[in-house]
Formats: sequence, structure tokens, C-alpha cells
Amino acid sequence: MRGRKVWIAAAVSLLAYGARAEEAVPVPRTSPEAEAPTAGEPPPPVHVPVPEDRPEPPAGETATPSPEAKPSETPADGKPAEEKPAELAPATSPSADAPQPAYVPPEKARTQPEPSAPETPPMEVTPAQTVEAAAAVEDAVMCEKELKARGAEFTVGETIADGYCGVLRPVSVKRLSNGTTVEPGTTFLCRTALALDIWVGESVEPSAKAEFKGAKVKALSQASTYVCRARASESRISEHSRGSAIDIAGFVLSDGRTVPVEAVTPGTPEDRFAAAVRRAACGPFRTVLGPGTDSDHGTHLHLDIAARSNDATYCR
Repeated sequence: MRGRKVWIAAAVSLLAYGARAEEAVPVPRTSPEAEAPTAGEPPPPVHVPVPEDRPEPPAGETATPSPEAKPSETPADGKPAEEKPAELAPATSPSADAPQPAYVPPEKARTQPEPSAPETPPMEVTPAQTVEAAAAVEDAVMCEKELKARGAEFTVGETIADGYCGVLRPVSVKRLSNGTTVEPGTTFLCRTALALDIWVGESVEPSAKAEFKGAKVKALSQASTYVCRARASESRISEHSRGSAIDIAGFVLSDGRTVPVEAVTPGTPEDRFAAAVRRAACGPFRTVLGPGTDSDHGTHLHLDIAARSNDATYCR
């Protein structure tokens, strides 16, 4: 009787263990693509892995995890760790038709321009010339203020640039400060206009009053101001091409007479007047040429403000 009870208890224990093992071991599912077994054939055997019996570690020692086992990645706060993304596969080498990077290493940089690249014209104005131009503009503005303060009537036009020729802020004089008009209108630098205003007001008008019984100079007849050309009988550029010169062909007096610039009989009022105004021009102007200088200046006075070394003048 006692042996029978022992046998029954052992059987119950085995049945309980089998039930627990069946719940713990997952049974693989058949995929939809798997074929159903043919009728009458026995189903294929299912392999159920049986857990190995591992010996218990001795007291006081810690069990060593197996190589297959992975440490728990659950952080201390109890939240599961985020899964790390899988590494991307290495990119394939770009083909010849693929876009290339714009950066070119220094050792591969070209030292010659591309044949199809557009050409850039050479720099026509250097930085030093730019500074000079800025100073010239400032000086022109100051001159205009001075000329206006003297009482002259004039207008300032757009700067002329014609190759090697040109005039910065060209001035067209209508009437000088003493009331003398200039006919026809002028196109020259303000500094040329200022020199003309000083010469006429301080020398020409007093000389006319002295030689022509108090007559005033009503108008100046000018033959040339700005014109882009070379000097007479020379290949060098003329001061007229820079707007720094004026040619005076005659003087119109208030009594109606006109005194042309030409060779006259010595000792006459016209001769003394011509000599006086010509000498007085050598100062406000740096160059004074006229009848007797050469054949090119027999019928007018050439007056210009061209700068000369040591602030010298050239008056003949």
C-alpha cells in the first residue's frame, strides 16, 4: 500500500512537470507557404528543445553567464533602452557621370584659365588714380563754391570721358563776376573758369578803361575751350583735351568796338592794351601764347592752367 502511494505521487509530479515544460517551450508555427501534409501521411515530427540541466554554483560563488547570453540592457530607471539603428551599408563609388564636388584640392587646382572662360578687360583706373579722381572732384566742388561767391553765373555739366580726353564737371560760363559775357558758351574745368574770372576782372577791364577812354569789356570772343585733339604741329595731347585751356580771339567793348587778337601797329592803344593783358595773364594762367610766339597762335591768345614743375610758367 505504501509503495502504491509513492508510485502515484511520482506520476503526478511527472505530469505536472510535463505541463510546465509544454507551456514554456514555444511551438514553431507553420508558414502560409508551407504545404499541408498529404492525407494518410503522418505529420512531420516536431523537435522540442529540452532545456539543459545546469549544475547549481557552489555556495558563495556567482554563476558565470554563458557566451550566448547577453547582459540586460534595461537601465536603472526601469525604462527599456532605445534600439540602436543598424549601420548603413557603405556607399558605392560614384560613377563618372555622377555630379562631382565643387571643391578642388589645392594640389589639383588649375593654374591656367579655362579656354571657354570670358576675358576680363584690363583695369583702366588704378587705385592711385581713383584717389586722385576723388581729390579732383573735391577740388572742383570747392572751386565752384568760390566762383559762385565771386558773383559769376555758370552751370556745371556732366563729366566728359572720351578716351584720353575729358573734363571733370565741365563749367559753362554765362557771365563773369564783373559782368563780362563769354561768347559762345564754354566747356572747361572750373579752375580754368576761375583763372579767367580773375584775369578779366583784375587786369583786362582796368587796361581797357585806361586805353579806350573808360570803355568796359562787354564780352569775350572765345575760339576754343574743350576739344579732343592733339597739340598744334605736335602729336602730344592738347590742354584743350583736358578742359584746362581757352583761346581768346577778341574783346568786345562797351563803346561798340571790337579789339581782335592780332599783330598791330606798335605804340597804338590796341598794341598797349594787348601787351598789358598778355603780361597780366601770366600768373592766373601757367601758359600764355599769342601773336609772335609761332604761326599757330597768330590770331588768338592761348591760355591754360597746365601744371609745370616747380610751379613755373611758360609765357611767350
